Amino acid sequence: MTAMEAFEALGVIRWPLTFSLLVVVALALWSLALVWPSAMPGRHAKAWIDAILFWGGFAAISGVLGTLVGIIITFQFIELAGEVRATLVAGGIKVALLSSALGTLILAVASLLWFGLQLRWRILIAQHADSPA
Repeated sequence: MTAMEAFEALGVIRWPLTFSLLVVVALALWSLALVWPSAMPGRHAKAWIDAILFWGGFAAISGVLGTLVGIIITFQFIELAGEVRATLVAGGIKVALLSSALGTLILAVASLLWFGLQLRWRILIAQHADSPA
């Protein structure tokens, strides 16, 4: 299964996952622009940084929801068909698990970005607090 086939297999849930990924990247770039200069970042920078983690969590929850719906659909087909081969069941569940895997991957990337930007923000705050006024 190619990456494009896997993306197509995600069905409707691919749109919230794609949106979440794009929002995480956009927020990370925006937050980086806010904390990159060595000047004191405003309090709004922290809100933008924390939003990265929210959208990563949203992607993970969307992925789990996609998996649950995919497994339910798989079991509905099994129920309609009566008796099916185990390989068919495994294939359906494999496709259903793709959305959880992608959502978790987006959360992992968002968490790493959040951690790095949060660390930079805290260092700037600490430097500002230590500097004489």
